[in-house]
Amino acid sequence: MKLRSMNPIPSLPSHHYQAQFTALKDQISPHFLFNSLSVLSALVRRDPDLAEQFIDQLARVYRYLLEHRDTERVTLEEELDFARSYAFLLEVRFGRRFKVNIPTAPAWQHYTLLPFTLQLLIENAIRHNRMSAADPLVIDICLCALEQGSCLSVCNNRQIRSRPDGGRGHGLAGIQHRYAQLTGRLVQVLPEADCFTVNIPLSGQDTL
Repeated sequence: MKLRSMNPIPSLPSHHYQAQFTALKDQISPHFLFNSLSVLSALVRRDPDLAEQFIDQLARVYRYLLEHRDTERVTLEEELDFARSYAFLLEVRFGRRFKVNIPTAPAWQHYTLLPFTLQLLIENAIRHNRMSAADPLVIDICLCALEQGSCLSVCNNRQIRSRPDGGRGHGLAGIQHRYAQLTGRLVQVLPEADCFTVNIPLSGQDTL
C-alpha cells in the first residue's frame, strides 16, 4: 500500500490552522442542528419511539460539544461514545445509504486524541462521496498498530462525487496540521482506488 497525502498541506502560519480548526468545530452546531431538527420533525409524526431515541442521542452530541469546546485532548473512549451518537443521527437521516462501524474494545480507554476528530473525518467522507441504498457509504473505525505507534484508522469506500457537497474542504488539512503541531506525529492519508483511509496518531500506550 502506497502512503501519500491526497493534497499537500499548505504552508500557512500555525495560527491560521488553529483558527481554522476552531471554525470547523463551531460549524458543527448551526448546520448540524438545522438538519437534525428537520429529521426530528418528520420522525415525531412517523415514528415517535425512534424520535425519542433521536432526541436522546442529539442531546448527547451537544453535551459533548459544550463540554469539550475548549479541550485540547479527550480520551478515545469519550470520542468514540460521541462518534456513536453522532453516527446514529446520521444513519437515521440517511437511512440505508450510510453506515458507520465502531467496534468496542476495552483497551481504547487508555488512549487520547483531539476532540471532534471523528466528526470531522465522517463529515469529510460524506462531503466527498456519493451514497445510495444500493451503494451505501460505509465508514469503518478500528484501532491498529503501526511502526510509528498506535493509531485510530478511519476508512471509507470511495464513491467520489463529481463535486464535493458543500463546505470549504479544509477539514483534513486542518486535522493534519493540528496533530503535527500538538503531537509531533503525522496523520497518514492513504487514498486507494476503492477506499480512503486516514490514520490518526494516538497518545497513551505504545502497543495494543
